[in-house]
Amino acid sequence: MSECLCEHICASRVPIFSGLGQEELARFNDILVTTDYDDGELIYTQGSLALSLCIVNTGRVKLFATSPEGCEQVLRLLNPGDFFGEGVLFAEQNLATSAQALGPTKVCRIDKREAEDILRRNPDIAYRVIAELNLRLLQAEAQIELLGTRSTQQRIVTLLLNLREEQGSDEIDLPLNREGLANLTGMTLENFSRKVSELQQQGLITPLGRRKMILNDVSALIRLM
Repeated sequence: MSECLCEHICASRVPIFSGLGQEELARFNDILVTTDYDDGELIYTQGSLALSLCIVNTGRVKLFATSPEGCEQVLRLLNPGDFFGEGVLFAEQNLATSAQALGPTKVCRIDKREAEDILRRNPDIAYRVIAELNLRLLQAEAQIELLGTRSTQQRIVTLLLNLREEQGSDEIDLPLNREGLANLTGMTLENFSRKVSELQQQGLITPLGRRKMILNDVSALIRLM
Protein backbone atom coordinates (compact mmCIF):
# COMPACT_ATOMS: atom_id res chain seq x y z
CA MET A 1 0.00 0.00 0.00
CA SER A 2 1.33 3.46 -0.86
CA GLU A 3 0.35 6.97 -1.78
CA CYS A 4 -1.35 6.97 -5.14
CA LEU A 5 1.26 8.21 -7.61
CA CYS A 6 -0.56 7.08 -10.75
CA GLU A 7 0.51 8.79 -13.94
CA HIS A 8 -3.14 9.75 -14.33
CA ILE A 9 -4.84 10.42 -11.00
CA CYS A 10 -7.41 7.69 -10.42
CA ALA A 11 -10.23 10.17 -9.88
CA SER A 12 -9.69 11.72 -13.31
CA ARG A 13 -10.69 8.37 -14.86
CA VAL A 14 -14.02 8.23 -13.05
CA PRO A 15 -16.96 9.87 -14.88
CA ILE A 16 -18.52 11.27 -11.69
CA PHE A 17 -15.35 13.29 -11.01
CA SER A 18 -15.11 14.72 -14.53
CA GLY A 19 -16.24 18.14 -13.34
CA LEU A 20 -13.28 18.63 -11.00
CA GLY A 21 -10.71 21.25 -11.94
CA GLN A 22 -6.98 20.61 -12.09
CA GLU A 23 -6.42 21.98 -8.59
CA GLU A 24 -9.08 19.72 -7.13
CA LEU A 25 -7.77 16.70 -9.04
CA ALA A 26 -4.25 17.42 -7.84
CA ARG A 27 -5.54 17.28 -4.28
CA PHE A 28 -6.33 13.62 -4.85
CA ASN A 29 -2.59 12.92 -4.89
CA ASP A 30 -2.60 13.62 -1.16
CA ILE A 31 -5.72 11.69 -0.20
CA LEU A 32 -5.74 8.66 -2.49
CA VAL A 33 -4.04 5.46 -1.42
CA THR A 34 -3.41 2.67 -3.92
CA THR A 35 -3.17 -1.02 -3.14
CA ASP A 36 -2.02 -3.86 -5.40
CA TYR A 37 -3.99 -7.11 -5.36
CA ASP A 38 -3.11 -10.48 -6.83
CA ASP A 39 -5.56 -12.55 -8.84
CA GLY A 40 -8.28 -13.88 -6.54
CA GLU A 41 -7.29 -11.72 -3.56
CA LEU A 42 -10.14 -10.23 -1.54
CA ILE A 43 -10.32 -6.42 -1.41
CA TYR A 44 -12.97 -6.46 1.30
CA THR A 45 -15.44 -8.97 2.69
CA GLN A 46 -19.21 -8.97 3.04
CA GLY A 47 -20.28 -7.72 6.46
CA SER A 48 -17.18 -5.62 7.13
CA LEU A 49 -17.56 -1.92 7.98
CA ALA A 50 -17.51 0.43 4.99
CA LEU A 51 -14.52 2.72 5.49
CA SER A 52 -13.58 4.07 2.06
CA LEU A 53 -14.76 4.73 -1.47
CA CYS A 54 -12.83 2.53 -3.91
CA ILE A 55 -11.84 3.14 -7.54
CA VAL A 56 -10.55 0.49 -9.94
CA ASN A 57 -7.26 1.83 -11.30
CA THR A 58 -6.13 -1.18 -13.36
CA GLY A 59 -7.44 -4.72 -13.68
CA ARG A 60 -10.94 -5.94 -12.85
CA VAL A 61 -12.98 -6.44 -9.70
CA LYS A 62 -15.78 -8.91 -9.00
CA LEU A 63 -18.53 -7.98 -6.55
CA PHE A 64 -20.38 -10.96 -5.09
CA ALA A 65 -22.63 -11.93 -2.21
CA THR A 66 -22.49 -15.14 -0.21
CA SER A 67 -25.60 -16.76 1.25
CA PRO A 68 -25.69 -18.18 4.80
CA GLU A 69 -25.35 -21.61 3.15
CA GLY A 70 -22.11 -20.52 1.48
CA CYS A 71 -23.47 -20.15 -2.07
CA GLU A 72 -21.82 -17.36 -4.07
CA GLN A 73 -23.74 -15.05 -6.41
CA VAL A 74 -21.78 -12.80 -8.76
CA LEU A 75 -23.47 -9.39 -8.89
CA ARG A 76 -21.27 -7.12 -10.95
CA LEU A 77 -17.92 -6.94 -12.74
CA LEU A 78 -15.98 -3.67 -12.55
CA ASN A 79 -13.44 -2.20 -14.97
CA PRO A 80 -10.87 0.61 -14.67
CA GLY A 81 -12.61 3.87 -13.76
CA ASP A 82 -15.52 2.17 -11.97
CA PHE A 83 -16.09 2.99 -8.32
CA PHE A 84 -17.49 0.77 -5.57
CA GLY A 85 -18.03 0.74 -1.83
CA GLU A 86 -20.23 3.82 -2.29
CA GLY A 87 -22.32 2.92 0.77
CA VAL A 88 -19.63 4.67 2.77
CA LEU A 89 -20.96 8.00 1.47
CA PHE A 90 -24.36 7.77 3.09
CA ALA A 91 -24.16 6.15 6.52
CA GLU A 92 -22.14 4.03 8.89
CA GLN A 93 -22.99 0.61 7.54
CA ASN A 94 -21.63 -2.83 6.82
CA LEU A 95 -20.86 -3.87 3.27
CA ALA A 96 -23.48 -6.01 1.55
CA THR A 97 -20.99 -7.64 -0.82
CA SER A 98 -17.44 -8.91 -1.06
CA ALA A 99 -14.97 -7.56 -3.64
CA GLN A 100 -12.30 -9.72 -5.28
CA ALA A 101 -9.53 -8.95 -7.77
CA LEU A 102 -9.73 -10.64 -11.16
CA GLY A 103 -6.11 -10.79 -12.24
CA PRO A 104 -3.47 -8.33 -11.01
CA THR A 105 -5.43 -5.25 -9.94
CA LYS A 106 -4.76 -1.81 -8.48
CA VAL A 107 -7.44 -0.15 -6.37
CA CYS A 108 -7.36 3.46 -5.17
CA ARG A 109 -9.18 4.37 -1.97
CA ILE A 110 -10.60 7.61 -0.64
CA ASP A 111 -11.21 7.77 3.10
CA LYS A 112 -14.87 8.15 4.12
CA ARG A 113 -14.43 11.63 5.58
CA GLU A 114 -12.51 12.87 2.56
CA ALA A 115 -15.11 11.46 0.17
CA GLU A 116 -17.94 13.09 2.10
CA ASP A 117 -16.08 16.41 2.06
CA ILE A 118 -15.71 16.20 -1.74
CA LEU A 119 -19.48 15.73 -2.10
CA ARG A 120 -20.27 18.62 0.21
CA ARG A 121 -18.00 20.97 -1.73
CA ASN A 122 -19.11 19.74 -5.17
CA PRO A 123 -22.91 19.43 -5.52
CA ASP A 124 -22.52 18.46 -9.19
CA ILE A 125 -20.50 15.42 -8.15
CA ALA A 126 -23.13 14.48 -5.55
CA TYR A 127 -25.72 14.62 -8.32
CA ARG A 128 -23.57 12.39 -10.55
CA VAL A 129 -23.21 9.85 -7.74
CA ILE A 130 -27.00 9.71 -7.40
CA ALA A 131 -27.36 9.38 -11.19
CA GLU A 132 -24.81 6.55 -11.27
CA LEU A 133 -26.56 4.72 -8.45
CA ASN A 134 -29.86 5.09 -10.30
CA LEU A 135 -28.22 3.60 -13.41
CA ARG A 136 -27.00 0.66 -11.36
CA LEU A 137 -30.53 0.13 -10.05
CA LEU A 138 -31.85 0.05 -13.62
CA GLN A 139 -29.11 -2.40 -14.58
CA ALA A 140 -29.98 -4.60 -11.61
CA GLU A 141 -33.63 -4.58 -12.67
CA ALA A 142 -32.61 -5.50 -16.22
CA GLN A 143 -30.51 -8.38 -14.86
CA ILE A 144 -33.48 -9.65 -12.85
CA GLU A 145 -35.64 -9.46 -15.98
CA LEU A 146 -32.97 -11.30 -17.97
CA LEU A 147 -32.71 -14.12 -15.44
CA GLY A 148 -36.47 -14.39 -15.01
CA THR A 149 -37.78 -14.18 -18.57
CA ARG A 150 -35.01 -15.18 -20.98
CA SER A 151 -33.92 -18.67 -21.98
CA THR A 152 -30.53 -19.96 -20.90
CA GLN A 153 -29.26 -19.55 -24.46
CA GLN A 154 -30.44 -15.92 -24.57
CA ARG A 155 -28.66 -15.19 -21.29
CA ILE A 156 -25.36 -16.46 -22.70
CA VAL A 157 -25.79 -14.59 -25.98
CA THR A 158 -26.60 -11.37 -24.10
CA LEU A 159 -23.48 -11.80 -21.97
CA LEU A 160 -21.25 -12.38 -25.01
CA LEU A 161 -22.68 -9.42 -26.93
CA ASN A 162 -22.31 -7.15 -23.90
CA LEU A 163 -18.65 -8.16 -23.60
CA ARG A 164 -18.19 -7.48 -27.33
CA GLU A 165 -19.65 -3.98 -26.94
CA GLU A 166 -17.54 -3.31 -23.86
CA GLN A 167 -14.29 -4.51 -25.46
CA GLY A 168 -14.96 -3.27 -29.01
CA SER A 169 -13.92 -6.52 -30.65
CA ASP A 170 -15.40 -9.78 -31.96
CA GLU A 171 -12.56 -11.56 -30.14
CA ILE A 172 -13.46 -11.16 -26.49
CA ASP A 173 -11.69 -11.83 -23.22
CA LEU A 174 -13.85 -13.71 -20.72
CA PRO A 175 -13.61 -12.07 -17.28
CA LEU A 176 -14.43 -15.26 -15.37
CA ASN A 177 -13.94 -19.00 -15.78
CA ARG A 178 -16.91 -21.07 -16.94
CA GLU A 179 -18.13 -21.66 -13.41
CA GLY A 180 -18.10 -17.93 -12.73
CA LEU A 181 -19.87 -17.11 -16.00
CA ALA A 182 -22.50 -19.77 -15.24
CA ASN A 183 -23.03 -18.15 -11.84
CA LEU A 184 -23.34 -14.70 -13.42
CA THR A 185 -26.02 -15.95 -15.83
CA GLY A 186 -27.93 -17.93 -13.20
CA MET A 187 -27.09 -21.35 -14.63
CA THR A 188 -25.45 -24.55 -13.51
CA LEU A 189 -21.99 -25.20 -14.89
CA GLU A 190 -23.26 -28.24 -16.79
CA ASN A 191 -26.09 -26.33 -18.47
CA PHE A 192 -23.83 -23.38 -19.29
CA SER A 193 -21.21 -25.63 -20.88
CA ARG A 194 -23.87 -27.48 -22.88
CA LYS A 195 -25.34 -24.25 -24.29
CA VAL A 196 -21.88 -22.91 -25.18
CA SER A 197 -21.17 -26.18 -27.02
CA GLU A 198 -24.43 -25.80 -28.96
CA LEU A 199 -23.46 -22.29 -30.08
CA GLN A 200 -20.04 -23.61 -31.07
CA GLN A 201 -21.58 -26.48 -33.08
CA GLN A 202 -23.73 -23.95 -34.93
CA GLY A 203 -20.55 -22.11 -35.92
CA LEU A 204 -21.57 -18.94 -34.10
CA ILE A 205 -18.65 -18.87 -31.65
CA THR A 206 -15.15 -20.31 -31.37
CA PRO A 207 -13.62 -20.70 -27.90
CA LEU A 208 -9.89 -19.91 -27.72
CA GLY A 209 -8.60 -21.63 -24.62
CA ARG A 210 -10.38 -20.99 -21.34
CA ARG A 211 -10.59 -17.21 -21.32
CA LYS A 212 -11.06 -16.06 -24.93
CA MET A 213 -13.77 -16.45 -27.52
CA ILE A 214 -14.39 -15.35 -31.11
CA LEU A 215 -17.91 -14.33 -32.10
CA ASN A 216 -18.10 -15.62 -35.68
CA ASP A 217 -21.56 -14.36 -36.62
CA VAL A 218 -22.71 -11.38 -34.58
CA SER A 219 -25.85 -10.85 -36.67
CA ALA A 220 -26.98 -14.42 -36.02
CA LEU A 221 -26.29 -14.05 -32.31
CA ILE A 222 -28.37 -10.87 -32.19
CA ARG A 223 -31.28 -12.71 -33.81
CA LEU A 224 -31.17 -15.25 -30.97
CA MET A 225 -31.79 -12.63 -28.28
